[in-house]
Parts: sequence; structure tokens; C-alpha cells
Amino acid sequence: MMHGRRRELVRESTLDEAEQNKQRVSKYRTLSAQVMTMKSQNTFSPDALSATRNLLELNTELHTVWNYRREIFLNLDSWQDMSLRQQHLEEELGFLLEIIMRNIKSYWMWNHRVWALSMLPVPSWERELALVAKLLAVDARNFHGWDYRRFVVAKIRETKGDDVDLAEFAFTTEQINRDCANHSAWHNRSKLLPTLLQRCSSPEERKELLGTEVDLILNAIYTDPDDQNAWLYHEWLLDVQTSTEDRCGLLRDKVAAIREFLELEADSRRPMVELVDAFIGLDDLAPGCVTEDERRECVDTLRRLRSIDPYHVGRYNDTETILGKRWPTATVNE
Repeated sequence: MMHGRRRELVRESTLDEAEQNKQRVSKYRTLSAQVMTMKSQNTFSPDALSATRNLLELNTELHTVWNYRREIFLNLDSWQDMSLRQQHLEEELGFLLEIIMRNIKSYWMWNHRVWALSMLPVPSWERELALVAKLLAVDARNFHGWDYRRFVVAKIRETKGDDVDLAEFAFTTEQINRDCANHSAWHNRSKLLPTLLQRCSSPEERKELLGTEVDLILNAIYTDPDDQNAWLYHEWLLDVQTSTEDRCGLLRDKVAAIREFLELEADSRRPMVELVDAFIGLDDLAPGCVTEDERRECVDTLRRLRSIDPYHVGRYNDTETILGKRWPTATVNE
């Protein structure tokens, strides 16, 4: 007996499985040879379309077969009839949806879906947007889905204008609030924000929008201070500012938030590293704006980091040496 089962039954199950695998491999080889023969003979027929579908159901990563499948469509006698082309491609989208559900990370499948939608006489981009939203609900960080979503949004923008950007911006907010470690959502947001900032009609509106971004970043930092996404987004947000005043304002907000956080989590390494970087960044932007007390706070933070994070002690020592030359009165040496 083995785990309550007879040893003979285990052996029979293994043999059956091996036989099934052998049959699947044989089927795959036969089908692959058939498709390659059709391709070499430039066979563009419904039978070739069916054969490529059967093969791709077994292996979605055959980019040569995806390319051949597109050639078949383009050479079908019915392709020039727009109603029949619509029917063919609607069926193709249904087939691709089945593939997506089995292998959402297939590059070639997503490329083929973009092609199919581009060839469709009457595409429904809103339907595609709803579809990719459902897919991201299952796998929220899937970058294939996010990349495809940007493609769909761009198509909707061509017909409905820039209003779609506001809806997409709200979608990224929802995704980040659900999971602040969703790098793809942060990245998508960075693609949208510059356009929204350009459309601000006044400095007050721009300031309000930036304040919303800071609140989102701070909420993510408080949720998971060790996750890099919010910190990286803050660095990007600094880079897209057009004035030193705005950059300094963002860094001051960052300093205030980190100080508040460290009152609760005094030995949280990443916020302490970011605090040091924020003080140095302020001094780079506006020399002399960092007070003597803040310089000492920066040095004290470095010393605390050295004690709780010995793995990076060399980095902290180098930073302290540099600050000693920049701020000699801050007494950087112990």
C-alpha cells in the first residue's frame, strides 16, 4: 500500500499517463508536419486555416504558424467580402479568447489579436476594453494585458477624443488602491499624467492634480514602505516637473511624510534611505535651503542606517564622506 492506494494501481496510472503523453506528442508531430507542408506549398484554404488552429491550440508559441495563419486569411476568396471578413475575424477573436484563458502570457497571441482587430471592418473597441478589464481582474499585473489595453485606449481616443484618458486614469487609481505593488498600473499612470498636466487650465488645477498624486504615493508608502513602485513613481514625478519650486515642494512633502512614518516605524530602512536622498535632492535643487538641523538629521539617519543595515555600510560611509565635504558644520564624523 502507498498512501492508501495499491502499488499496482499507481504503476498502471503512470503507464496510462505515459501512453497518453506519447499519443499527444505523436499527434503534435503529425499536425506540425502537415501544417509546415501546407505552408511550403503556399496552401491558403479553409483546411489550412483549420489545421493551423488545431496546432496552435497545442502550442501558442509558434510564431511562424501565426504568421502563416494571417497569410491564409489574406488569401481567402471570401476576404474581399467585408461581411464575410467581419464574420471570419469575429470567429478568430473568439478563438483567441480561448487561447488567452489558457495562456495569457503568449506574446504571439496578443500580436495576432492586435492584427485581427486592425483588420476587422467594424471593430468594437469598447468591447475590447471591457474584455481586457476582466482579464486584468484575474491577473492584475500582467504586462501583456496592460500593453494591449494601451493599444485599445489609443484606438478609442482616435474616435472619442481625450476624455478616455480621464477614465483610464481613474482605472489606474482603482488598480493601485487595490494593489500598490502593481508596477504595470503605476507605469500606465505615468503615460497618462503628462497629458493631463498639460490640459490643466490654471496653476491651481495643476497643483491640485499633483496633490492627488502625492496622496496616492503616500498611501502606497504607508501600505508597504519596502515596495519600490511608489518610490520610483515619486522620482519620475519629480523629473516631469517644469519648475524648481514644484520639485522642491514635492521633496518637502516627501520629507514630511517620511518623518511621520518613522515615528511609527523607526527602523524602516527604505524610508530612511529615501529621507537622506530627499535632503540631498533639496540641496542640489536649491543650495542652502536645507537647514543646519536638517543636515544633522540627515547625518543621524545615515548613522542609524549603518547600524541596522550593515550589508550596505560602504554606501552609507561614502555618502557620509561626501556630505562631510558639502556640509562641514554638520559634524558627519563620529
